[in-house]
Amino acid sequence: MRQAAGAGRQSVAGQGASGPTPPLRAPSSTVKAPAQPETSLARRQLLGGLAAGAAIAAAPRAATAAPAAAPQARAPGDWTTPGLAVPEDPSAPRFFRTASGVKVQELARGAGPSAAEGDTVLFDYTLRRADGYFVYATVEGASFQPRDVPVGPVSFRLGGGQLVPGLEETLIGMQPGGRRRALVPPEQGYTSSALGPQPPTFATRRQLANHSREPLLFEVELLRVNAQR
Repeated sequence: MRQAAGAGRQSVAGQGASGPTPPLRAPSSTVKAPAQPETSLARRQLLGGLAAGAAIAAAPRAATAAPAAAPQARAPGDWTTPGLAVPEDPSAPRFFRTASGVKVQELARGAGPSAAEGDTVLFDYTLRRADGYFVYATVEGASFQPRDVPVGPVSFRLGGGQLVPGLEETLIGMQPGGRRRALVPPEQGYTSSALGPQPPTFATRRQLANHSREPLLFEVELLRVNAQR
């Protein structure tokens, strides 16, 4: 027993002389990323070079591009109302403007005595709003007009204050068989319910009253002139 105790003391003493055994350390978990393949790097450099070359090639084109063409001004004879903007063509019927601002297009010339103030004229007409919406026509077979609406030419004395002023200006100077189209401004239109010609139905007269502040489009054909000179 003494020998065993002495051996134990020597073992403990030996451990104190050499110090405690250091703990084991876990291996590092940091893993280095593999180096980028040379082919991927070369591909990116190639794409970058192509993009730069395309930008350089497009730059001169953008610098030398022609400026946008300015919108062309309308010819002096154009209709200014939307839907009636027709440029003047030397081969087309001529345009002219009356003293009060009525724009007239000569569709066909007639023959015989010219209508003047004091004359009684017989004529057919088609009436539309400036946007082209149909209102009334004195001729049969007009589009959008019911068959039961009365039709027939109308007769008025020029210069007697009976007609729409813009329409009277249009008729003056016409010859029998002549046709004209006139864009009548509101101030030369139905400024009074007593002015003619008045459409025969309540619906059309109501439409004129509701749109009295809009231009009107008359197409007239002069049938006869009873000269009072």
